[in-house]
Order: sequence, then structure tokens, then C-alpha cells
Amino acid sequence: MKQVAHAFLGPVLASYFVISGMSALGQEKADALLDPREAEEGFFSLFNGKNLDGWRVRGANKDAFRVENGVLIVTGAPDGDWLFTTEEYDDFVLRLEFRLVENKPGAECNSGVAIRAPQEGDPAYAGMEIQVLRPDWETPWQRAGAIYHVVPPKVQAQKKIGEWNSMEIRCEGVRIRTMLNGQELYDIRTTDYAVKEDWRLPLTDRPLKGHIGIQDHLDRVEFRNIRIKPLPAPVEPAQNGEPQRGDP
Repeated sequence: MKQVAHAFLGPVLASYFVISGMSALGQEKADALLDPREAEEGFFSLFNGKNLDGWRVRGANKDAFRVENGVLIVTGAPDGDWLFTTEEYDDFVLRLEFRLVENKPGAECNSGVAIRAPQEGDPAYAGMEIQVLRPDWETPWQRAGAIYHVVPPKVQAQKKIGEWNSMEIRCEGVRIRTMLNGQELYDIRTTDYAVKEDWRLPLTDRPLKGHIGIQDHLDRVEFRNIRIKPLPAPVEPAQNGEPQRGDP
């Protein structure tokens, strides 16, 4: 029996190490896109610039997301829905660049970045969606960088259509801080948004861990240099003798 087991396990273990080696090699190639200083800080790439390894298209149209010349193209085609990371993240700094390209009349350039989202339901309400939209949008809580439907940006820091924008989203427990092109849009605590005004969950009741996502909506939007740095979970001062996860 032992000889049979060894004969069976040999190929299995060999396959495991081959697959593990391939995964490590894939991550190594992805991380080669990083600025060395960011790599030293603990960032790693979520998008390798070649394919959608590490991501999952939720919608029926798997071709709504594609890769061209190191850029993730959100085509705006019907039924793409959302592109999610296969892994979940809780506390992190997420950095990425996006570019709006549709400058035709009526184009919304609508997309979004989901954070801490489940793979089921609408990420804008089941998790959180950081809005991507054309400049000078009329409704404040829909403007670029807003936490959709809840927190509007303090400033409109978006560049013109056709130019690359740099976004940073920092999640530490209940703290959410978003920067756009070097300007702070907000620095909030979800515990300050606890009132249930309608059917939507207040921010304080939304998950502290979930997937990163990119939305396919109406128009072509491009993303690149998507990288993340996991953070240790912050701990609030003890309440009633029990430490609470929350503010850094």
C-alpha cells in the first residue's frame, strides 16, 4: 500500500510544485511592473498587464473586459457587469490609474472601483463603490472619487477626458480615505454613517472585507498600474474591556 501511495503522490506533488512555481512566476512578472520603491513599501500588482489572471468577470459577456498594451480596457459592452479579484482584502492601500476616453456628446464615462465587496449583489450597496465618471458631474455624490450615493468628494480633482488620473484608496478598519491626483477627496469613518435612510445599508453595516472590483457600465474606460498594499488591522481603544477593530 505504501509503495502504491508513493507512486500516486509523486506525480501529484510534482504537479503541485509546478503549479506553485508558475503562480509565483506570474506574480513575479506582475510585480516587475511596480516602482521599486513601492515594492519595498509592500505593494504588489493586482493586474499583470497581459491578461486577467487573478480576476473573474461576473457578467455573461466575458469579452467586456480585455487587455491591450498593458492596459485593462473596460469596453462598456452590455452584460459585462463587474470584474472582481479572486482574492478578498480588508485593510489596504489601493493605487491605480484610470483614463476616460469617450468624449462624444452624452457620454458619461461611467465606471467604478468596488472595495470590500461580495461577489453577489450590487457592490455599490453590498460593499462600497468609488465612482469613476466624467468631469463636472452635477450630482455631488456621483462625482469622480465619491463613495457612491453616500460621500461626495470635497474637491473635483479629475483631469480632462483623455488624460490619466491617479487614485489612491486607503481602508483601515472603519476609516476610508481617497485621494485623486494628489488631492484628498475625503477622510471618513464609516461609523459616522450609521443612520438607515432607505433600503440601502448604512456604511457602518457594510463588510470590512471583500473583493476589489472594476465596473463595466456604458462607455469605454481604461485602467492600469493597479497595485495594493495590505495593512495590519487597526485596533480601537478597549471598550468594556474588549478591543474593537476600527480606527488606526
